[in-house]
Amino acid sequence: MCHEVEEIPFDVVREFDLMDGGDPTTPPRFSCEQCGGEMYPEYYKGIHGQEYKLSDFH
Repeated sequence: MCHEVEEIPFDVVREFDLMDGGDPTTPPRFSCEQCGGEMYPEYYKGIHGQEYKLSDFH
């Protein structure tokens, strides 16, 4: 929402993906520390083979 960028290690993103038993069509999301909005990976290939691109969500 505020366009803040945060470097989140791949291992952390992968761990969130493994813990999330939810909808495989949405990528792992994080809360922005600046505004509280949702943050998505710029690019991520999920554990089920789904590819996510930031441009798909904005």
